[in-house]
Amino acid sequence: MDAKRLGKKIKLARVERDLNQIKLAEKIGTKQKSISHYETGVSLPSLPTLSKIAKILKKPASYFLDEE
Repeated sequence: MDAKRLGKKIKLARVERDLNQIKLAEKIGTKQKSISHYETGVSLPSLPTLSKIAKILKKPASYFLDEE
């Protein structure tokens, strides 16, 4: 999985839902810094965390995992 590509998808979906990093972090129970790291490709979220992100952003998990 390409961390930078995943990060771009997370950011795009977050912006579409009109959420900032702080709000998303609060909703999934993590810190804003973690969201920033996911979005910039510094780190990858665990699968349970990615599942929470997908649910909050109203996207199927496959949207984030799809390589296309």
